[in-house]
Amino acid sequence: MKAGVSGVHHVKIWVSDLARSRSWYERVLGLELRTSFEDDDGAVRGMAFDVPGAGLQLALRENPELARALSGADPFALQTTGEGLDAWAAHLDALGVPHSPVVRASAGHVMGFLDPDGLQIRLYAPDAGGHAVRSGQAGTYRPGPVPGPDGGGRG
Repeated sequence: MKAGVSGVHHVKIWVSDLARSRSWYERVLGLELRTSFEDDDGAVRGMAFDVPGAGLQLALRENPELARALSGADPFALQTTGEGLDAWAAHLDALGVPHSPVVRASAGHVMGFLDPDGLQIRLYAPDAGGHAVRSGQAGTYRPGPVPGPDGGGRG
């Protein structure tokens, strides 16, 4: 097949407050601003960022209604290594960002935390084998709630 996909260009996240989310994502994930998008009224309600080391862009788009609707969702996972998960846990602890413990997943290890709107951000470290031993609902990792800013779970 000649019509193929060569990767992921960007992931878009809807947020309730663009300035707050920009600050949080830059501080927590180290995102680097690529560009801002003005709406027809001249207001900036969207921004695109590079995710350092990932070859991926992450876009933030201000839309409070969609942000509320997605609260608790975990639509994507960012890949790291086992050692990377340990470093992420230390980084999040230093920033005071509550996170789940590192747990075994279907094909590796994972941890999660919430963005300011309650979207679950997952960090996934695949096993060297790269595939699940089991599949289907019984063999699928279901992360459950991750700690929220107040220490309580959401999910």
